[in-house]
Amino acid sequence: MTSLSPRVAVAICLLAAAPPLACGPKSTAKTGKSGDGPTVEKKKIKNPDGSTTEVTTTTTWVEAPDPPDRAADPYPSDPLVKYNVDVLNAYRAKAGVPALKYDAKITAYAVVGSQQLSSDHTPHAHFMATAQGHPDLGTRSAENQGDWNGIPVLDNGGALANGKKQIDLMMKMMIDEGPGGGHHDNMLNVKMKRVGIGLVYVGGKLYLTNDFSN
Repeated sequence: MTSLSPRVAVAICLLAAAPPLACGPKSTAKTGKSGDGPTVEKKKIKNPDGSTTEVTTTTTWVEAPDPPDRAADPYPSDPLVKYNVDVLNAYRAKAGVPALKYDAKITAYAVVGSQQLSSDHTPHAHFMATAQGHPDLGTRSAENQGDWNGIPVLDNGGALANGKKQIDLMMKMMIDEGPGGGHHDNMLNVKMKRVGIGLVYVGGKLYLTNDFSN
């Protein structure tokens, strides 16, 4: 029998005060971001009299400020949503990072991401298409997703027991990447303050999305 290990996927989206905005998989190079030095572009323009004028444009990247802080939203009836947040915050506490606050609007966004993942099996397709400038994602956001083919059933003892094991497996795989791993760094990012949880089941398989925001 061949055993297939679940896979994970990661994406980030950063908003800066000056365009362009960078959004996409962690491995994708960005054209500019907060903390980069000023970029200087020089261009020569030909004047009607035949002379030339050199125009110099300097762009400095400045990170947009965080949105105002607010209390966590009430949890939904699904206990696995709170469980996912609790597991994330346990890892953050161990690393000395403040706890994430549950966000209902980001959860609604994450659920759509998981629904799309369950349909097209393309990691972060929803996030890539919609995160930039999304009103519910603040000025900094990131996404972790579980296996794009769904996390298989791990426990036949009931939905709650199975769901906890599926979440535990994904969170451990992500944190075990260590520093520099996209999932690990998103989970422990001190700049992330809120989280949305998208848990969608199709045929017993879990499609999991965790969306983070400042």
